[in-house]
Amino acid sequence: MTASESEPESAAEQRIREWAHAHREPLAQYLLELVELETPTENPETFDDFFERLASDLRDSGLETERVPGEETGGRLEAWTPGRDDADEIQLVIGHADTVWPLGTVDENPPEIRDGVLEGPGALDMKGGLTQAAFALRALDELSLEPSLPVHVLISSDEEIGSPESKPRIIELAKQANRVFVLEPASGPEGKIKTARKAVGHFTVTIEGKAAHAGLEPEEGASATEELGTVIHRLHELTDIDSGITVNVGQVEAGLRSNVVAPDARAEVDVRAPTDDAAEAVAEEIRSLEATTPGTELTIDGGFGRPPMEPTAGNRLLWERVQTLGDRLGLTLEGTRSGGASDGNDASRHAPTIDGFGAVGDGAHQTYEYVQLDALVDRVALLAACLHDEPLSTDSQP
Repeated sequence: MTASESEPESAAEQRIREWAHAHREPLAQYLLELVELETPTENPETFDDFFERLASDLRDSGLETERVPGEETGGRLEAWTPGRDDADEIQLVIGHADTVWPLGTVDENPPEIRDGVLEGPGALDMKGGLTQAAFALRALDELSLEPSLPVHVLISSDEEIGSPESKPRIIELAKQANRVFVLEPASGPEGKIKTARKAVGHFTVTIEGKAAHAGLEPEEGASATEELGTVIHRLHELTDIDSGITVNVGQVEAGLRSNVVAPDARAEVDVRAPTDDAAEAVAEEIRSLEATTPGTELTIDGGFGRPPMEPTAGNRLLWERVQTLGDRLGLTLEGTRSGGASDGNDASRHAPTIDGFGAVGDGAHQTYEYVQLDALVDRVALLAACLHDEPLSTDSQP
């Protein structure tokens, strides 16, 4: 049964909105409990209890679940509408359970609720988004509102390190999806939804020189450090803020000691670009760099690991649909481009995708990380309304 067949326009949204606001306190308590269950990316064993908690709650909302173990990570949790294998399309909800905070952070910085916010490590990025998904699906179940397409939820444990194990599965599911909702935090305390993201690249520059005594025979050496300085300058010149390209040499190491001409040097480089063409162009410029310091050799490895999430026709159509539903719920939604990357970058290559669809707050990866609880209520209603809404037309696919 589709949304238009089940209830008049806006009637379902009104019921969803009322349900979400009536559950504000349980919502806050649920998020608090998820934050208290620490799940650092580098501690795979911590995901057992966390995923079992989420799986139980998703089963209570009528979904089937499977815990998929990882090889070097905590694996992933998947949940789906029963009978989804008989459907031609799905709608995909993507989240991640891993955080950047080491074990023991919760003891040092206990989460707390005060002044309309929940502050705590991992609250915004992204246990707020996981809370949103659990309650949106619970709302639809308790209100007897059928999603317009089978829902498939994937929650990974490796997003913070680039999704090395979960990415193939995300792409596989995105290829089956009519639309994708990525529950990364919204942009800033204003809660802007991420309608585009930059491509992200990582390059390693290695320089080989020749050691020599810096006081006795410096002319016999070839300084890798000197060449590194030149290379850093040339790399940073590739930044073009107006076009959205940024190049940052974030980590360097060089030499043996101050009285030795440096025989080697190394730099780690972060690169962001707004489009495929821009990414390809800046990558070519980086790879074309050649050593200019006599006696040194330059090697460049790496490339772009996350493609851009561009404002494709399908992405624009999904964004327009989300804005319309937001209006029905009394929400004014704004979109923005993000310089960061997520699983949405990969999913958007295969299906209309919207990102930053999760919690509203500030301080992701920082000690003051927090979630605005009133906004989280609204985002629960928004996700539930989106999952209930009509599918996108088939010609909207990328």
